[in-house]
Amino acid sequence: MKKRTRYTLRKPKDYRMVIFLTLLCVFLILLILYTQGKMRILQDFIARQTTKEEDKIQEEVPDTPEAMPYSSDLRIVLMDRDKDIYRGSISLYGDSDLTINRAGQTSDLAAGTTYSMSADQISAGETITVTGAEGSQWYLVNEDGVTSNGYEGTLEIWGQANGLVLVNQIPMEYYLKRVVPSEMPRTYGAEALKAQAVCARTYAYGHSNSYAYPDVKGNMDDTVSFQVYNQGTESAETNEAIRSTAGQILMKDGTVVDALYYSTSCGYMQDGTLFGNMDSSIFHTGYIGLQESGQDFDTYLRSGDEHAYEANERYFRWQASLTGDDLSGLRAHLQNYLATDDSISCDRKMKKKITDTSLTDDKALGQIKNITVEKRNPGGTAMCISISFSEGKVEIEDQLHIRQILGDLCGYVILQDQERLDSVSTLPSAAISIEKQGDGKFLVYGGGFGHGVGMSQNAAKALAAAGYAYTDILGYFYQGTALQQVY
Repeated sequence: MKKRTRYTLRKPKDYRMVIFLTLLCVFLILLILYTQGKMRILQDFIARQTTKEEDKIQEEVPDTPEAMPYSSDLRIVLMDRDKDIYRGSISLYGDSDLTINRAGQTSDLAAGTTYSMSADQISAGETITVTGAEGSQWYLVNEDGVTSNGYEGTLEIWGQANGLVLVNQIPMEYYLKRVVPSEMPRTYGAEALKAQAVCARTYAYGHSNSYAYPDVKGNMDDTVSFQVYNQGTESAETNEAIRSTAGQILMKDGTVVDALYYSTSCGYMQDGTLFGNMDSSIFHTGYIGLQESGQDFDTYLRSGDEHAYEANERYFRWQASLTGDDLSGLRAHLQNYLATDDSISCDRKMKKKITDTSLTDDKALGQIKNITVEKRNPGGTAMCISISFSEGKVEIEDQLHIRQILGDLCGYVILQDQERLDSVSTLPSAAISIEKQGDGKFLVYGGGFGHGVGMSQNAAKALAAAGYAYTDILGYFYQGTALQQVY
């Protein structure tokens, strides 16, 4: 009989290894679960901290105020004698009854009766409002007894620490009735007047969404710093130009154009780089006439140009005599510019001398050795000049500063029609060519009146006389723009 083999289950010799591996797997699973939980906690913690930091930043950084909307109502600061925002007193009367509101109390002022107030009769921060019936006018009387042209709209009298500030709140079209005749003679032709009305409206509309004088909420003032207001008398011609273009402004790509304009060109338009970052596709350089001469700019300014549209305007060509006999005004301007902006550059040693009030002008500057134009706009206007003194060299940028600095040295200006202008504080333009003379003086050959960017008013007159419509005139000076009806 065959012997049967018996099989039995044997314990593995390494059963302890099995237990160890099982426990290790359990541990790893628990560790993974634990780690995932910790990660979620860490992520939640980081998220909470990030939110706290963002909240803190939002608390520390104030919200940016929303831009003001454009408006057809304007607030115009009325300057005292075109120079000072503050007044020591005010006198006014109306051609009909006026209503005066002060601290919620109203009183009536009979037509023709004068209302007067000095700065010490009103508290700082207090505002008095003067209103009249629609169509009525009120008049200001200055300390010399001179009466202004009539105003419409509301007058606000603001008490400020330095004196009284006057603000005229007025609808756009009423404002234009006093701007267009102040900026352009009524004899310039209907189409030129229409172009002027659109430019003035566009310029004002573009400033209606900001305050140049935030303390009194003033959009603009009434001087050449913005637009001349209420210095001319309204006429049938100017009123018709305003009426026939009512609500029209210039725009490009949905943006209101900064419709700059000026009196007389030198024969060329200046492009937008004259004022930094203005759109040179709108404000382009170009000849303003029938046949360009092709001369270099210095030669061009020293001669006439019968083909220019403004060839016969008295400011088209002019000459100025510069002398360094009195440097006090020039030095005062240099000190002011060095303190307030970066349009003046010189070395540290020269700057110290200019600003050292213990030094006389002769010690600080010395004699003028030379004056040269260092940089021009593509249209020819000087954008940088240098003045070499015996004590050092100064460079001046910005066309207005150049005109003011050289105006400080100016003895007189002779216009193209031979009219002589004495006591000139600012040169007519910065389209200049400078010649040093044997006696140490300098002769400036100049052209035009104003900055030269945008529409030349006298060229607009010439174009209107040649049959251009106001839309063509505007297209000539502001390329790529379109008229838009905004109200």
